[in-house]
Amino acid sequence: MRISYCRTLLASLLLAASFTSTARAATDFPNRSVRIVVGFAPGGTTDILARVMAEKLNEYWRVPVIVENRPGADGIIATTFVHQAPPDGYTLLMSTNALVITPHLKKLPYDPLYDFAPITIVGREYHHMMVTPGLPAKTVKEFVDLAKAAPAGLTFSSAGPGSAPFLGMQRFIQATGIPNMVHVPYPGSMPAALGLVTGEVHAMFSSPSTTLELARDGKVRLLAVAGPTRDPNAPEAPTIVEAGFPGFESNTWFALLTSSKVPADVLEKISTDIGRAMRDPGIRKRIVDMNSSPVGNSPEEFRQVIKDDFATFGRVIANIK
Repeated sequence: MRISYCRTLLASLLLAASFTSTARAATDFPNRSVRIVVGFAPGGTTDILARVMAEKLNEYWRVPVIVENRPGADGIIATTFVHQAPPDGYTLLMSTNALVITPHLKKLPYDPLYDFAPITIVGREYHHMMVTPGLPAKTVKEFVDLAKAAPAGLTFSSAGPGSAPFLGMQRFIQATGIPNMVHVPYPGSMPAALGLVTGEVHAMFSSPSTTLELARDGKVRLLAVAGPTRDPNAPEAPTIVEAGFPGFESNTWFALLTSSKVPADVLEKISTDIGRAMRDPGIRKRIVDMNSSPVGNSPEEFRQVIKDDFATFGRVIANIK
């Protein structure tokens, strides 16, 4: 009887310790530095938004929140790193919708639909359709007519086939029936935009945080916006829908995720605090000042965006000629 009692007591103590440890996981988090891993070089929109969020989370959590850049392979290097990190909530990922594009282009060591817990979309940018100033096209219709008449095809730049702006142009080609355009890849969004400035390429889709200032300076020409409404930062530019292509949209989002294996209580605290940051007027103003649009949706809403975009990009990629 005594041995049985001791075993029962030991089991009870272990169970109580387990509950205590679980409770402490959330109440103590974070008790050391947290890192936000970015799959792109310092200075770009993804990096800047990560630093804006890190600053606010540092204020909330009173621990260092460090932005760590691991650029390369359209974000795959950083995403793989986060996937392989201990799932304790201390490693977050600032990603773009490259997360749901790259699986259609190559085999990956992770599944974007199941291996990551969505937290929120920090910023979203509906793409601007830009052309080099020397191109004799001032409207979307004139551009389409010119592109259809070009025997060798007009050229367009991008940061690579894994980028959302690249696929935005591919969606435009498919929607308008342009038979051919020639892709010219560059090592980044700004170099791709500078190719437009110098006239090395004819057109591109881009995020406004990258190229809106170039348009304002007259270095590139803004033809249209690939959003459901006009961009308040460039209200003179019509939407591509207004130009005669119903339902056309293309955007890049910048978002926070972490491992789907992070304990639920820790994930809840992270999501709650990041949601609080996204409601902060100062944070939202800083995002707007970058020519981006603050979002701050729920994890459930973000999960649906991931599923929808995964399917959409899969169809676009399958139809590229």
